[in-house]
Amino acid sequence: MTTILIFAGGKSTRMGEDKSNMFGGVDRIHAECVKANVSRIITLCGSNDRLGDFTGEVWVDPIDCQGVLDVVHWAISQLNDDVLLIPCDAFNISKIGIEELISQDNCVPIDEFGNRQPLFARISNPAEIDWDATSLTGLFAKFPDFENRAICSEFNNFNQTSDLKNLHRQ
Repeated sequence: MTTILIFAGGKSTRMGEDKSNMFGGVDRIHAECVKANVSRIITLCGSNDRLGDFTGEVWVDPIDCQGVLDVVHWAISQLNDDVLLIPCDAFNISKIGIEELISQDNCVPIDEFGNRQPLFARISNPAEIDWDATSLTGLFAKFPDFENRAICSEFNNFNQTSDLKNLHRQ
């Protein structure tokens, strides 16, 4: 079984609005996961004040987590399943991209610009994670790239309004 972790605890300061609500937000990503027959979807909401903002299984980040790297460490350690990470700014992700990643072993997908996207990592063997890494890139450094030119735009991320020009809606 694969558990999906949706990261929705960020402050979205560069975007200027809460990315977890944009373009259908976490609800749209959750629906795409359901279409892909994923039975366990966990939204990591950040702080307690965001707990009621999301439906389904929602986890609050532990107080001692000091950023997304710590949250990824903690969340993966709570699970005994295969894991797929999805950021809340996965505005292009669809059932197709989710299914394709779930069918892979450990990997980090490549977006349409040739960038590795560690917040979309597929984790089937956590023993290959570099638990001592100080960055997300380092955490999954041993994971092979997953490149599929037909769906690579599904793995784009959006950090600021200028990135929205790369939005590809199905």
